Amino acid sequence: MIVQKAIERIGVPWRNGLGVQYEIICDGSLPDDWTWRLSTADITRDVPFSVFLNVDREFCVADGNGVTLNINGVDHRCEPKSVTPFRGDDLVFATLIDGPVRALNLMVRDGAKQRSLRLSTAGENIVDCSVAVAIGSSSILVADRDEIDMQILDTLVFDSPTTIRVIDGVVATI
Repeated sequence: MIVQKAIERIGVPWRNGLGVQYEIICDGSLPDDWTWRLSTADITRDVPFSVFLNVDREFCVADGNGVTLNINGVDHRCEPKSVTPFRGDDLVFATLIDGPVRALNLMVRDGAKQRSLRLSTAGENIVDCSVAVAIGSSSILVADRDEIDMQILDTLVFDSPTTIRVIDGVVATI
C-alpha cells in the first residue's frame, strides 16, 4: 500500500493550458501513453476543459461548492461529492458556483478495462479496492488492519485489490 499526500503532488498544466492538474495514478506515461488515469484538478475560474478523444471521463467535486458543467450545450450542476460522467471529446465548460473547487478526474480510453468512481461513506466496506481518495474533508480508513488518517485528496494505492472499511468521512474508490 502506498499513501500519497495531496500536498506533495506536483502540478502540471492542463492540455489546453488553462488549469492545473495533479496526477495520482496512470497506467502509462504522460501525456498520451496510457489507458486509464486518475488525477485532481484545481478549478479557480470559469474555464473550458481540455479535449481527450476516445476517452470516457468522470468528474467528482472533491472540495468546494461545486460547478456547473455545460456539456455540449446542456448544463449539469455538479454538487460537492457528486460524480458526473461525460465523453472526453464533449465540449465542456465549467462555471464555478461559489468559489474555487478541487476535482477528482477519472479518464479511461475506449477499449480499456472499464473503471468507475464509487463514493463510499462511514460504515461501508469496499471490496476489491485499488485506489481510495479522501473527498469532502478528512477521512479515516482501515486497510490491511492499519487505520489511516487521510486529509482531503490524500490517496491510498494498493498493489493488489484490497478490502477497506471507511471509519469516517467520504472516499472515492476505484
